[in-house]
Amino acid sequence: MLLFAYGTLLDPDVRSIVLGRPSPDGEGRPALLRGYRRVAVVGEAFPALAEDPAGTVAGRLFPLRNDFERQRVQFFEGYAQTLVESVVECSVAGPVPAFACLGSAGLVLGGEGWDFASWVEAHKPTYLSATAAWMAAWETGLVERALDNWAAHGRGLAQSAAL
Repeated sequence: MLLFAYGTLLDPDVRSIVLGRPSPDGEGRPALLRGYRRVAVVGEAFPALAEDPAGTVAGRLFPLRNDFERQRVQFFEGYAQTLVESVVECSVAGPVPAFACLGSAGLVLGGEGWDFASWVEAHKPTYLSATAAWMAAWETGLVERALDNWAAHGRGLAQSAAL
């Protein structure tokens, strides 16, 4: 089982928190997802994918060792994005199935792209804190507490996700 990372999950520290284990960059492989473009999400530090027939998103494939790790990634992505099995082009293995976060229900997509290096410089420390709080709530099984932690650490998704 593979994960196509194109945003904050490209960062090994974020990935390790989300997966609950070390996930070094060396276990990933370059890959492309066609038919989309990576865009900023208004009011958030993370990107989303917008459908674009002429678009291509560069990312990396990382192994998900079991369904539990896939569930952790889905929890991390929240209610607005869904892990969907897609075909991505791996530089090593050719076309392969991989889970990618698609959909943007409740998210306001910006017109501009999203840059990983800019995210690292401007948002990474705060984002790591928010991610650790969010995933700690997953580990306790208390989703309501996770939403409170998410909001307390400045993540807008909590307001749109509270049903």
